[in-house]
Parts: sequence; structure tokens; C-alpha cells
Amino acid sequence: MPRDRVPQPARACAAEGLCVRQTGFGTPSMSLSRFPLAGRRIVFLQGPSSPFFRDVATACARLGAEVLRVGFAPGDRLYWASGCGRYIAYRGSAERFGAVLADLIRGENLTDLVMLGDGREYHANAVSAAKVAGGITPWVIEQGYLRPGLISVEPWGTGGRSAIPARFAATTDTRPDLPVPEPAPGSFLRYAAFDVAYHLANVLFGPVFYPRYRHYALDSPWAEWRGWILKALRAPARARQTEAALARIAAHAGPVFLVPLQLDTDFQIRDHGTGRTQEQDLAAVMASFAVHAPSDALLAVKEHPLDNGLRRWDRRAERLAREAGIDDRVAVFPGGRVEALFPALAGIVTINSTVGLSALLEGVPVKVLGRAVYDLPGLTARAGLDAFWTAPERPDPAEADRFRRFLRHDYHVPGAFDGPDAQRGAEALARFIAGERPQ
Repeated sequence: MPRDRVPQPARACAAEGLCVRQTGFGTPSMSLSRFPLAGRRIVFLQGPSSPFFRDVATACARLGAEVLRVGFAPGDRLYWASGCGRYIAYRGSAERFGAVLADLIRGENLTDLVMLGDGREYHANAVSAAKVAGGITPWVIEQGYLRPGLISVEPWGTGGRSAIPARFAATTDTRPDLPVPEPAPGSFLRYAAFDVAYHLANVLFGPVFYPRYRHYALDSPWAEWRGWILKALRAPARARQTEAALARIAAHAGPVFLVPLQLDTDFQIRDHGTGRTQEQDLAAVMASFAVHAPSDALLAVKEHPLDNGLRRWDRRAERLAREAGIDDRVAVFPGGRVEALFPALAGIVTINSTVGLSALLEGVPVKVLGRAVYDLPGLTARAGLDAFWTAPERPDPAEADRFRRFLRHDYHVPGAFDGPDAQRGAEALARFIAGERPQ
């Protein structure tokens, strides 16, 4: 587009490291009843490694919104169609992005931000800029707290920045019990194909077109792929390890406690954890277990299903158990459905995994070490970790059900980031932003 035809706000953004592609803009709506997003101007930042944000943008445009996308890497452009709205390539530094976005908010009269998570530096700076600018709402989406088949949507932040605990504490009513969606069967191969395409585009073209972009995860894409390949090669041994550990748990006569490991790269750990590494947390849990747990208790340590295998948590956990003198009282396993263990558990100790939420909704005592939206009186153990081993406090069933209904009604929409439920999720998310509560 010739420079004299680029809108004034876009020219200002170009001077700050923003490259503007004019690929269309949503058309204003004619009827507020048919178009509940009329007058809203929505900017999409980074989303899942799939076309999901493209579908959400299309759904928002159909509801009357004007949409645009700010991309930070080639993968963002890969999953954005020209007909969705303007694509703005940001090639500046992450530190500078907040100030640039503030100019964009004012110049474009933006009303909404949509992003996957609020931990990435670009997104954290965007939320800060929105707070200063005013008149704009950031919508932070994640895989649902209540899984599977649901997407969580929170204004302004998640985890320790979430308004969920305060809002729930201020409520006295019980929300309607919305139906639990039946998720379509997922495909790991489809998920992996989308993810590889996204990151491969970044690896191949990022240094040329987005030289200042920095990957948000702890492991590079090359390291991630290497880990998954090695993990696949160990699949038979991992299966045997899981089978042996689950048999040991099933045969154990004493109390069984579970520690569900999380992903080190997850911002729930990095931003809302204890301030220690997950390995340090696990060592502290084992040290407490060694001194304070009943002598006939067993500690089960479960690897996260999406761990890439680079950290070899089986070896780390076994080493930590030996150092704590409890190697004969610890069972480490990488596979299996953790939900199947709930009836046999005396309790769960977690940093802030959603496994803790799932467990307390089934009546299992839970001790949270970090910050979690469900770490509330009546739901999780209030006493310290040392006391938890001998007197695990069970959740109040009525309060747990009220919290589940609250979460489902106020913060979730049905759908998924890829696969057969992606379109459903995109439509539901657009209507949620419009103020509706899709069931």
C-alpha cells in the first residue's frame, strides 16, 4: 500500500517497529440485536499454535466487530487469513511493545484485546498498557480449568492475577448448573502438526522477518522436538514403568498421596508458583513426607502428559527420593489417567495444577503450595504441608459444587483450540466477549 494511503495511526505504528499489512477490516454492523459486537474494535495477539484465533476473529466480525491482528512471529501470520482483518507485524522489542500498543489503542480506538495466557512478555506488557490506557478489556484465554471440552476466558489475568477468588468470595448465590459438553475425540497428531508448522515457520523465517522475536518457552523448538522423539523411543519402557507403579499403588494398604508434576515452562509455575524451581518444590515435599507422613504412606509422583521428556523426571524424582531416604516409599510413573487414582488417594499436593481442582471436586483433600484460583477456604487444606500428611482436610462438597458452577457459568465456554470442537469454541468465545454465556 502506498504510504499516503496508510491511515495516520498505522504510519505512527510503522515508525515504532510495526509493519502494517492492509488485508481488510470487518464491516460495521447495522443492527445491535443481530450484531452484539457492533462498535467494538478487537485486536488479537498471540494465540494457540493453530488457526483458532483466525476462527474467533471471523466469528467476532460476523457479530459486528472490527478485528485486527498484531503478530510477533511468522507462525502468527501463518494462521491468519487475509479476510479476517488487518495484520500488523510487530518487529520491535518486547520491552517496547507496551508503549507501542498504547499508541495503537488510542489511534485505532481499540476496545478489546484477546490473547492466549498473560505470562508471555508481549502479553504482560499489553495488559499493563491496557490498564494505563483505560477503555479496553484484555481477554485472556487458556485451556479450561474444568477439562476437557472447555476453554477458560478471564478479563485482565489468570492465576495469581485472576479475579476469580475475590469474585467467588463475594458471591452468595449458586449459579445455574450448565451442561458439561461432551468433547470430540482429540488427535495428538493433529495438535503436533499444527504446533510443528507454527514453530518451524518461526525457526526458518523468524531471524529474517522478525529478528527481535524471542520464544516464550524455556526450551527451543529444536530441543522440544528432540525431547518428544526420544520420549517416543522410550515408550515401551515408559509403559512398563507406569504399569508397575500403578500395580504398586493398587496393592498398597496404607494411605497414598499424589504429586502431579507440571510443565516447567508453564507460566502457572513461572509466575504463580512458590518462587522455587519445581525440582526444589518436589525435594521440599519429599523432605516433609519423610519426617511427617505415616510410616505406611506411599508418595506417588506423576509426570505431566505433555512433558517433552528432556528433564527425565523419573530419574530426578527417584534421586530426590533417595536423598530424602524414602526411595522405598515413592512410586514414580509417566503415564495413565490420574483421575482413575482419585478414589484411592488420601490427598494431593500440588503447586497449582488443575489436577488439584479436578481432585477436590471429587472429594479428594488437596494442599496447594503456590497460587491457584481454587485455593480457597472450604476447598483446599488450610493447615501447613507437614500437618497435611496426617490430617488431610477434605473439601466441603456443597462449596465445591458451588465453585464448580461459578467457574463453569462465569469463566468457561465450550470448545477446543483445534479439531472438531474448534469452530464451536470460536463461536462461543466471540459470544462470550459480546456478553453472552454460551452453554
